[in-house]
Amino acid sequence: MAMDVQESKTQIDPSLVPFLQTADEAEARLRLDLLIDLAAPIIRKITSWSCDPEDAFQETAQQLIEQLWNLRTDPATRAITSYFHYVKVVASHVAKGQLREKHPQRRSLVDSLRYVLKTNPLFVLWENDNRERFCGLVSWRDQPMSFARSQRLAQLLDQPRIFGEVVQPTCDARTMEIAELLAGIFSWVGQPVRYYDLVRIICDLKYSEPLEPTFGGERDSRPLTELLCDPGPRPDQVAEWSEFLGRLWGEIEQLPPLQRIAYLLNFTAGDGQLELFWTYGVVSIRGIGCSLQLTDDHFARLWPELRLMDHERASAEAAATYDERFALLWRHLPLTDAAIARILGTERQKVINLRKAAGDRLSRRLAQAGRTDRCGTSAG
Repeated sequence: MAMDVQESKTQIDPSLVPFLQTADEAEARLRLDLLIDLAAPIIRKITSWSCDPEDAFQETAQQLIEQLWNLRTDPATRAITSYFHYVKVVASHVAKGQLREKHPQRRSLVDSLRYVLKTNPLFVLWENDNRERFCGLVSWRDQPMSFARSQRLAQLLDQPRIFGEVVQPTCDARTMEIAELLAGIFSWVGQPVRYYDLVRIICDLKYSEPLEPTFGGERDSRPLTELLCDPGPRPDQVAEWSEFLGRLWGEIEQLPPLQRIAYLLNFTAGDGQLELFWTYGVVSIRGIGCSLQLTDDHFARLWPELRLMDHERASAEAAATYDERFALLWRHLPLTDAAIARILGTERQKVINLRKAAGDRLSRRLAQAGRTDRCGTSAG
């Protein structure tokens, strides 16, 4: 039995509405496959550092399938307000469970890392408004920050050996205390680091064996519910997802201006992946910027809230057009609710309320559209 989305008292991620509301079981299975396909890149990324990436991928997908079916058949099940965030949580738990069972020494290292972050006065571990965990120097805790990885952080993640070559050329990372490693990493990277990225870096530096994904094998035409290790979406699924995103974007454009700003600048429905609309050909990045209708005053209040590099700050000051200013803002999305509040000249709770109201309206309108489509199909 399909879940009655309108009866749910908790906001539901709009991307889940078509799956939850359809009464056709065959259609529900197709939509479920699509949801798992969309989650696959996130699962692959997070489980890449597990001891058995393929097994972790399959276990995560299976857990998602079970939870989504539970949510569909039992309205009392706790709703998923951000699907992609939920995917990250499940994948992280699966990967950590593998490491805990098969690599107790590595688990001990992670525990030691967390202990240092929480007890050493130089460092801090915190959660942002989206409940993502970040860590860094204690002076960074309350500063506006970029969600984008810096070039140096990306280098360190891709080539851990650069630490011994550039960051601490006279030291052996394997024999260094964790506090020393953290001081060197944070000093060189110069920005807050996501906790799971830091875990990966520390493990790569302390142990010689890399933890890389080992996906392989030939593609299989069976659906993902039968063969979970094939994460690639089918062409018909891409078309269907594009259609849904098109509907969602059409409703976003109808939101009141302040709701639209609060919703898009901190796009929790896609876990910050606002580029989904661009990737699937629904709207250009310029179109997204135009829909926000930010003013010169908005941008003026925005720049101090971002952790801009010197060349970015110079670009912001020199930007002469709306497109140039939004192109710089785009690289720093999503923003925190606190930053959005300062841009709009209001309180953080007001921004949270605006985004929740937007999400509730979008879920309601998409649910109504789904019922209309089914009635039209039945009539035909």
